Amino acid sequence: MKSLVLGLAATVFFFASASAEDAAPKIIRDCPTCPEIVVVPAGKFMMGTPGGSDEMDTDTGESPQIAVTIEKAFGLAKTEVTTQQFAEFVAQSGYKVEPGCTLWKDRWLTDSKSDWRGAGMMRTPKPTAAAVCIGWTDARAYAAWLSKKTGKTYRLPSESEWEYAARAGTTAPRFYGMNSFEGVSVTLACDYANVYDVTAQAEYAFPYPYARCKDSFADLAPAASFKANAFGLHDMIGNAAEWVEDCYTGSYWGRPANQSAWVWQGGCEAKGVRGGSWISRPADARSANRESAPAAAKTTFIGFRVARDLAEGEVK
Repeated sequence: MKSLVLGLAATVFFFASASAEDAAPKIIRDCPTCPEIVVVPAGKFMMGTPGGSDEMDTDTGESPQIAVTIEKAFGLAKTEVTTQQFAEFVAQSGYKVEPGCTLWKDRWLTDSKSDWRGAGMMRTPKPTAAAVCIGWTDARAYAAWLSKKTGKTYRLPSESEWEYAARAGTTAPRFYGMNSFEGVSVTLACDYANVYDVTAQAEYAFPYPYARCKDSFADLAPAASFKANAFGLHDMIGNAAEWVEDCYTGSYWGRPANQSAWVWQGGCEAKGVRGGSWISRPADARSANRESAPAAAKTTFIGFRVARDLAEGEVK
């Protein structure tokens, strides 16, 4: 299992009830301050990375590659939940987030006084930045509150839903193309993904390679600062890594071949985390990349976005 630190045009493999090339995705918003929800069509895709693949930047936890059917369209937030949106939840619900956050101060350490309001970075994140220093349980509590507030069913996405949405009809390692692997001097990463790049490297001396481009954000960026994928979703790679509903396992053996979350009775300690973040080296900024973290973990690079179940009339 990898450590907590998360570290050609794309070939299309996409059979969906709606085209991934539709110009304008359908957006649902249940209240003025609720997350904007993008309708993600049903379809099929290959999850993970082929075993024995000669692709650059792969990991054993992404195999065996499996064919997955997304049987029902679902909603997924256009961006990660922002600090402002999470603050509204805390204020209206009275929910208490336990203080303490893992942050970088020449090394990774846990500051018992830091929390999501300050996030423990070089500068306090803007209200429109992704909310971080939030645990898996806190993210689920936000979704439950939003469900009660709107009368709709909000939740964390399953891992298969997340990867399907991140790929948006592509099979290349990154939905924005092949020329962004580690070490290349020309990369699209800074157009589509907030990762560890030249800007971040100037302020954070992480001991691994950085993307050879400059996006002007040393750490968290405001939501939707980078280009969306073909489904209209922003920051699926980079910015804040994202909790998913699933328990984490070291491979895909036995995984359901549908959009169900992989959970088991009694729960699990290690939860899935997807998407990479502002601290991610280029090798980890991929649609298939997956990580794990304890449910209680709170760090400056893990946040979340919500999924929403759709009624029949909301799909089209």
